[in-house]
Formats: sequence, structure tokens, C-alpha cells
Amino acid sequence: MRPFDELLREGILAGQFGGNIEPHGNHAMGFVAFSDQPETDFTGHVVDIGSGAGLPALILADAFPDTNWTLVERRVGRTDLLRRAVKRLQLDDRVEICSDDVTVAARSSLRGSAKWVTARSFGSPGDTAECAAPFLEDGGELLTSEPFDGDLEHRWPGDGLDRVDLAFVAEWETASGRYARFIRGDNEIDDFPRKGSRKRPIF
Repeated sequence: MRPFDELLREGILAGQFGGNIEPHGNHAMGFVAFSDQPETDFTGHVVDIGSGAGLPALILADAFPDTNWTLVERRVGRTDLLRRAVKRLQLDDRVEICSDDVTVAARSSLRGSAKWVTARSFGSPGDTAECAAPFLEDGGELLTSEPFDGDLEHRWPGDGLDRVDLAFVAEWETASGRYARFIRGDNEIDDFPRKGSRKRPIF
């Protein structure tokens, strides 16, 4: 795996990251610390929502060659930055950029296509769950970053997760972050994501 500063050079130059880049890279790798063998377990199509300047997606895409990615980011300035980074890193055979709102992308051919969805600082838990779940195939999983001091049962209530056919699986911590994992069932959630859902989260 390449050094973190090389992977995220555009983000550094654009001022997207403050201080030393290494903590950001370590935090990205924490998304797969649920597994003792992530190179075996973390494979397939991954959708990263609200990709920003490329965390955690670019770190993980580089580290795990058996993954292919769609990075969903609606802000043009950031999608331009992501395209430059993907090309420079020669990841363009496995990483695509979707420059659309997540609620629109989730009703495109990407719907039901992902084995994994990653979300780092995307939005509130309810917003994240509603926007992420439609991308997942049956049995696919959502991986999120969490505040160290958050009460996950309160942040991710079971009745709210039920609305988008997600269930809590596990949480874990590393020196760089705290994370949670959710699994998608096989029920239809045709009503989600709703247009304008970010202003009216389901929980």
C-alpha cells in the first residue's frame, strides 16, 4: 500500500485535511478492522457516500485490489479533485466517480449493486441509513465512522433501522476511531430514499 500522503496529495493541497495526514489514513483503515483478514473479507463492489476529498475510499481502494468502487459526491469541486486523484493513482480501472446527489444515485443502476457502503461524516444516522440502504444488495453491509462517546443504541434505534431494512451487527474501536456495522435484509424499501430526506431524517 502506498503512503497516505501520496494517496491523498490532492486533498492536502486543496486544504481538505488539516495537520498530519497519517491519522486520517489510519482512521480510513479502521473501517475494515472488524476483520482479522480484511483482504479476504472486504471484497466486491463498494459505494462510498459523500466522498468529499476521498476518505476513506481512496485509502481502502488502494489497499484492497479485490474491491471496485463508486464514489458518490454531488459537489463539483470535490468530484474534480477525486477524478484527478483516481487518475494519478491509476485506480481508474476500479474506481468510478458519480457526481450526483446520493438520493438520485440510489435510484439509478447503482441501486442494490453494493456489497458494502462506507460512510464517513456523511450526515445524521437517520440520513445515513436511509441513503445507504438502497445501494446495498441483500446481505450487503454498511460501515460507518462513529463518535467515541456516542450511545449507538440511541444514535441508531432499532425501529428506525427497521424502516430501511437494516440491522445493527457490531461496533469496534481502533486508536484512530470508532466504527459500526449494519446488515441489509431482503425486504423491499421502494419508498427510500425520499427526495429531500436530509431535511426530514427517519430518526
